[in-house]
Amino acid sequence: MHRAQILVEIKDNNEENWRSSIRISSLDNELFLHSAYPTSAADSVFFGPDTYRFSRAIRAVIDARPSTAPAVRRVVDIGCGAGPGAIMLAKTYPNAEILGVDINDTALRLTSINARLANVNVIACHSDLLKDVQGDFDMIISNPPYLVDSSMRRYRHGGGSLGAELSVAIVNSACQRLTNGGTLLLYTGSAIMNGQDLFYEEVKNKLDNSGLCWTYEEVDPDVFGEELETETYVHADRIAAVVLIATKNSV
Repeated sequence: MHRAQILVEIKDNNEENWRSSIRISSLDNELFLHSAYPTSAADSVFFGPDTYRFSRAIRAVIDARPSTAPAVRRVVDIGCGAGPGAIMLAKTYPNAEILGVDINDTALRLTSINARLANVNVIACHSDLLKDVQGDFDMIISNPPYLVDSSMRRYRHGGGSLGAELSVAIVNSACQRLTNGGTLLLYTGSAIMNGQDLFYEEVKNKLDNSGLCWTYEEVDPDVFGEELETETYVHADRIAAVVLIATKNSV
């Protein structure tokens, strides 16, 4: 652990102690290395309840994909974190090119390690959304940060007044990079204010005019309830976890 540089020194009452900066979780019969609690560092890589909900959404999309749909040859996971989404798709589509992109180098390192542990091939590369990768994709997935974080930690801060800025940017980018028959799966969170889903309202017109077939579902009505006590969310009713699926029609 010393050689791997994953031990953190803790001094308590002049006593020297150590803790691991890495924790291991299980998902889909695989083990995933990710940041240990507390995830206070700017480059922390989170793995928690959202990860499992994201995984279920991916499985639902895989199972619902028609047998007549074009073959999945190229996939990207935007903001791949520890890599669970990319790895699940690499297991499902072993002949496809699977990219995991992130702006967090620690996340890319953990994605590469976790892919090797799962014995699948995932290309982990640094990219701000899809700006640094070329070509179109048969499947684009993402579980981005969607909160406002005062420390602006990458795994948590979604930008904008209520955290939706990054999710909106992913929709805008992905709509331009899907192949015919390609699908975007976005698992994110949205602030609900006065009964209105603000993220839904922001992307609805874009999607209606995109030519994509899309669905939108609230999968958990109340997540991160403690945020409602902060100044940022003082006027919000709640924060909901949502799944957006958009598919480009085959020609």
